Amino acid sequence: MALLPKFKKINNAQELDVFASTYTQCSGFNVNRDYYENNQVFGVYWQKRMIAGFVLGTGETLRTLEVFVGEEHRSGLYQKVKATVPHTEMCCFWMEPSTRKKTLLNFFVWFCVAYALRFFGTQQLLFGTNSVRLAALYSAASKAELIHSDYLKKKRTFVFSGPRRHCLLGVAQILWYKLKRTLKIANQRSRVQVNFSKPERRDFFTKAEAM
Repeated sequence: MALLPKFKKINNAQELDVFASTYTQCSGFNVNRDYYENNQVFGVYWQKRMIAGFVLGTGETLRTLEVFVGEEHRSGLYQKVKATVPHTEMCCFWMEPSTRKKTLLNFFVWFCVAYALRFFGTQQLLFGTNSVRLAALYSAASKAELIHSDYLKKKRTFVFSGPRRHCLLGVAQILWYKLKRTLKIANQRSRVQVNFSKPERRDFFTKAEAM
């Protein structure tokens, strides 16, 4: 049905163009077209529009390390990552601003991430961000390990790693963190509205003395 969101792997050039341009608008990062063409690109659609997406990469060059790690630490981190089991990086993750405000749609996107990691990822996962808010979400996953933090272009960057077998648990913990935050914000707003709706208290003697 058209009203239900859809999730699929993107293969054709037109959809890759939409993904690439939207990700650049959301993040400010320009990504080489061959990166999209040589890795697995996924899109989430709602009302015939792409509203979110991400890439699972398994190449020799890991964009997560290229973007979120400074040159002085990059080669050492490459060695650390490649000394273990093969990694799948989840990167180029974006979500339309309006989708972030729709709780159920937002949660659907995260479930799509969990599904893709579970069925298309390797044993170990790698992901990073320069968003403090997104880093807080990743930290909510108990099995995610912060393996590096940097300061690039006046922004903190974070690189995480974690075992694929715990990705469903990790996404569930992220969604629980988001739900608690949403409820907290809603509760704060309701309190503000109640305070504004209370009638102004008038003290007769104070008013009289002020005349």
